[in-house]
Amino acid sequence: MTGSSAGPTHAGWRARPAEVAGLAVAASILPLAGWLFWASVLRLGPNDFHDYWLAGRLLLEGHSPYDSQALAELAAREHLSFMLGGGYSYPLPFALAMVPFAILPFEWGVVAFNAVSLAAFGLTVGLWLVAVHGGPHLARRRLLAALAAGAYPPIYGTVAMGQANLVLFPLLAAGALLAVSGATTARRGAGGALLGLAAIVKLVPGALVVPLAAGRRWGAAVGLAVGGAVVFTLAVAAAPWAAAGSTSLGSLLEPDTFHTNQSINGFVTRLVWEGNRTLPIWREAFDPQPAMLVLTTIFALATLAVIWWRRASLRGRRGALLGLGFALVAATIGAPKTSFWNESLVLTAVGLLLAADAPDLTLRRFDRLDRALLATWFGGAVVWAAVWALELRAAGPLAWATTLLWSSSLCSLLALWALLARKLATAPAEAVAHPAPSGQRA
Repeated sequence: MTGSSAGPTHAGWRARPAEVAGLAVAASILPLAGWLFWASVLRLGPNDFHDYWLAGRLLLEGHSPYDSQALAELAAREHLSFMLGGGYSYPLPFALAMVPFAILPFEWGVVAFNAVSLAAFGLTVGLWLVAVHGGPHLARRRLLAALAAGAYPPIYGTVAMGQANLVLFPLLAAGALLAVSGATTARRGAGGALLGLAAIVKLVPGALVVPLAAGRRWGAAVGLAVGGAVVFTLAVAAAPWAAAGSTSLGSLLEPDTFHTNQSINGFVTRLVWEGNRTLPIWREAFDPQPAMLVLTTIFALATLAVIWWRRASLRGRRGALLGLGFALVAATIGAPKTSFWNESLVLTAVGLLLAADAPDLTLRRFDRLDRALLATWFGGAVVWAAVWALELRAAGPLAWATTLLWSSSLCSLLALWALLARKLATAPAEAVAHPAPSGQRA
């Protein structure tokens, strides 16, 4: 990450590998402890990893991972009990990437996958903090920031559920920094390609092409589109039969009341339909699908309007960092059936925000409203995690309040969206930043 202007310069200072390792451990210690408690004390399993492991096994057996019936039959043969939901719902390249884990017995597969996930997350946090917030006088703040990153509730939930979010952190972090501060077109294109690889697993990072294009960072924008398309094409060419049934991914647009669904879809649907832990506030008052589509469209247009309005700011370093974070949060909110665990990715957006406006890891450049919005973001996630842990169910005269509490993390994301929009509104219009002098660290 050298050769960028993402962080302050401290002549003569170099991060020691031991500090990076220490920060990685600090970031990982809370989610690791939570996972051990989940698996060893509560004796609960990683629901989502079942889909990944079974999809890999189906590929090994010559079946499509999108065949829900085959998935359920294989789960029964393997004596795996979990909430099947809509079956495997990721692009084909990720199923191919799961094959090495599917070769292992399920228990060893999930341990290996979560170990890789925690290592990817921890090392990304450690490397980001020393690269973007370097300097010997910030060591204590870096440690506190690493602990705070690991304390963000969706990180623990991702590990407990065996979700795929943490393996994307290296791609998102390195991709974003290279796309913004790469010294050459090739490096910026490589950054975009890394973002494209992340979009192969979770579609949300694909939205970053919008601020990149609006800021005329064409190399990164093209790299994102081409990188994702090439990997997807290669996967289909390698196993063309495995894509059968992938059109069922369109079911993601259907209404869904499930309590972990923190998208606009989930919020609107729970208002009028009964869910597994919620009661409708206005029972069957309207069809949730068109209402959800209209609200999502309005939200998308509002996001695009902000990006277009501040397009000149996106050409500068600060504006580009804020714009990428803004688009990532917006896409997480607008994505159909976004689960609470998927909110882990917005931690990258917060990292971009701090890189832009808190290089010394203080909030001196944040006014009172900024700080309130930041606290609402983190606090709303904590509230949702508490509601989830207590397994609250709507009942009695306050059933409406419980139903709304199940959307508290969506509210937290909206607060972060508003904070990034406010910050982006103050980013000055400027030409594309020149690469940092040789030896300056990102």
